[in-house]
Amino acid sequence: MKKIKSLLLFVLEVAVISVILYFIKGKLALSHHLEINTYLPMLIDIAFLALFASFGGRMAKALGIAPMAGKIIMGIIAGPAVLGVLNPYSEGVELARLAGVLFILFEAGLHFDMELLKKNIGIATLVAFCGVLIPLITFTALGYYLIHLPLVASIFLGGVFTATSVGLSVEALKRAGRLETNLGNQIVGAAVIDDILGVIILTVLSKVASTASSEEVVGHATEVVEHAAMNPYLALAIGVMVFLVGTYVLWQWGVAEKIAAYLNRSYSENSTGIFTRFFFGMLMIGASLAAVLGLEPVLGAFGIGVVLSKVDNEIKHSAWEKIEGYMHIFVGGFLVSIGTMLPRTALVDLKVWLWAILFTILAFFGKYLVKYLFKNKEDGKLVGLAMAIRGEVGLVFVAVALANHALDETMASSALLAVILVTVLGAILFEKAVLKQAKSEKQTA
Repeated sequence: MKKIKSLLLFVLEVAVISVILYFIKGKLALSHHLEINTYLPMLIDIAFLALFASFGGRMAKALGIAPMAGKIIMGIIAGPAVLGVLNPYSEGVELARLAGVLFILFEAGLHFDMELLKKNIGIATLVAFCGVLIPLITFTALGYYLIHLPLVASIFLGGVFTATSVGLSVEALKRAGRLETNLGNQIVGAAVIDDILGVIILTVLSKVASTASSEEVVGHATEVVEHAAMNPYLALAIGVMVFLVGTYVLWQWGVAEKIAAYLNRSYSENSTGIFTRFFFGMLMIGASLAAVLGLEPVLGAFGIGVVLSKVDNEIKHSAWEKIEGYMHIFVGGFLVSIGTMLPRTALVDLKVWLWAILFTILAFFGKYLVKYLFKNKEDGKLVGLAMAIRGEVGLVFVAVALANHALDETMASSALLAVILVTVLGAILFEKAVLKQAKSEKQTA
């Protein structure tokens, strides 16, 4: 009875907030002032994403599922698929999505132990490569031989399911208090390498697709196009190397420690305010530098977090506590925004659902198979479940595929629905498993 009452109250709250949001945004759009018709709707979207995230958490608690999954489902309800009060591509929603994942990856970097990664680099790299190659080959073969898609479109389909969502995995590890453990380091390390590989594949496919389009329109000689297309690949390779080497060198030299010591002497005056601003500024610079190098900004956020992880622990924790108060607004918004990306047509098209279910099964087991790389069965199971969680990179793949006309609407909708389904499934199973293991270890201790 209590659960039913909670769900009814949830429905009422969502209905009221949705009506308010719909009314306010409609009125703001009629204004002739730029601040009112452009900037206020962005802020309203961010605020309501945070509210919907709270509702999603409440729904998850009532249904007994993972809070992350509840927030994603709430996004489906609030987005175009059901209520249509949140546009997944509005500036406010996109800003919250980007900021949320940047904060998540920055925090993961701050708590990342480079010394542990050195010990785990072999298994983390092996897990990442297997976790990328299995779904990439499986889905490419499925698309090319069974669905009869062109080769580039088939590889795009495979690419959608290659990368693990580091952000969602980190959130689950954090909730279970396992983020700074050896296992947490293995998972985050593998997921980061996994994401780097995914971004490389995405960038190469984008270049190939855009090159193919140029050939159709301009009709240049093949060798000229190939020569022109080599430069972006070389730039990408250089960007990856600069990112990896730069992150390690800055961490090894303790640059962040030296800057923090200078700030402490010159500005702190017994306050951590300067360090909060320093952390936030470094996060934005790291993300921007990665983008300049042709990489995903999230990798820059993670890298700068790793560099700053060497800052004195007292400074680091006190500064992060201040940032964390605002971070939850964007992290919740990020989770809700994933759900908003599902179109309504995907919910009513049987063909889309059939393909999506097949994709979900293949996507889940394609990553879960990495569990067999571990001698410890429980650790292997947790890593397999963590790697099965997809998210932002998979969604970017779908968006890029659509922009380059590589996937038709049915395949794109099926892939998008499958990314959301496998993300929700993986998030539920992983969070339950990691919380169960943490609880078991506490009882044993």
